Amino acid sequence: MATVLMIASGKGGTGKSTVATYIATELALKNKKTLLIELDAGLRSIDVISGIQQAVFDIGDVLRGRCDAYKAMSSSPQTENLSIIAAPYKSYDTDFSNFKQVTDSLYNDFDYIIIDTAAGLGNAFYAACKSAVMGIIVVTPDIISVRDGRLVSDELYNNGITDIRLIINKFSEQTFKFSGIQDLDAVIDDVCAQLLGVVPMSRQVAVNAISGSRLMQGSQEKLIFSAISDRIMGKEIQIII
Repeated sequence: MATVLMIASGKGGTGKSTVATYIATELALKNKKTLLIELDAGLRSIDVISGIQQAVFDIGDVLRGRCDAYKAMSSSPQTENLSIIAAPYKSYDTDFSNFKQVTDSLYNDFDYIIIDTAAGLGNAFYAACKSAVMGIIVVTPDIISVRDGRLVSDELYNNGITDIRLIINKFSEQTFKFSGIQDLDAVIDDVCAQLLGVVPMSRQVAVNAISGSRLMQGSQEKLIFSAISDRIMGKEIQIII
């Protein structure tokens, strides 16, 4: 039976979808059959980041009954065990009332189902809460993102998700001193979530995401995402900063 994770952020621009895609990729590389579902209509990106260009159907088609979830899936051409269901290209109101039925129908076919929600606390967020057993909050190390991350943390808890983790993305020691935040421990305390990983500000991550290519073997960025996936799997791995 699949473990269902939701990846959320309080505001846009945290790199949530990139983080979600590379976590899904690393789990798949560890021979875990992984499905990544994107719910951010109008801001579709996981198909490009994961190197998939041929997605015909999307989660909107599934929720509207135009096709089943399996027909909407696309397999990664470069990562065995990784499939995605992308969000619609256009932004429109989507009825998520049967989203849990969709994830429930896939439980026995995957080891991990990762839900990339839309930023903020909209319908996509609350639909994901009904399916997920773990919530991963992605923040950047600045006061606004951290404050909004705490709102997300509280809402996850209020909706029955008690396993709440934190990823600090786009971290740079140079810019962090001007963030108005004392240290990384303050970020963890303010968001009120267990630290899962710290991802550096990285030109390589940005280039790989745009080109739809995997992170370079042996690179610091790949090692960090690999360690994050190991911790999701329950392994005790030291956090790399």
